[in-house]
Amino acid sequence: MHSTLIARLMGPVLLVMGLGMALGLWLSPDVFNGVMKDFMGNLAIIWLVGILTLVAGIAIVNVHNVWESDWRVVITILGWLAILRGVTNLLLPGTVQEVGLRMAGSHAGSLLGTLALIVLGIILTAKGYEAECKKYCGARPARSAAPARAAKPARRATRRRRRR
Repeated sequence: MHSTLIARLMGPVLLVMGLGMALGLWLSPDVFNGVMKDFMGNLAIIWLVGILTLVAGIAIVNVHNVWESDWRVVITILGWLAILRGVTNLLLPGTVQEVGLRMAGSHAGSLLGTLALIVLGIILTAKGYEAECKKYCGARPARSAAPARAAKPARRATRRRRRR
């Protein structure tokens, strides 16, 4: 239950973030890279993002610390990574700034981050809304391997004449 709810929240957000980054890199890469450099250049924003990321990570891990070998482990790993990122932003904002500025200047780093967000967003959105899609999108149950029964021939409609 928690897995589906968290996937429904995180999946679309990650997907839209990734698509926004992709559009920014494609349509106006100079503006996008400038925004990223401005963002990473502000220590107050790095610290604020650290608080928000730490809170989100702790919330995820508290309700969803599932270490099963299926898609749900992605949510748990993202929760722990959010905790790590939040703590790092709060304790070492200068180091985060240096690394972030290097990554913002790297086209390959931006593309890799964009691709990761899109892939994670698609996976979590698909898993989060899988049951709803099956329910409302007209998914039909799988056919059985048994041969179909032959249809009965249609009856011919006959009228009886009334005798007078």
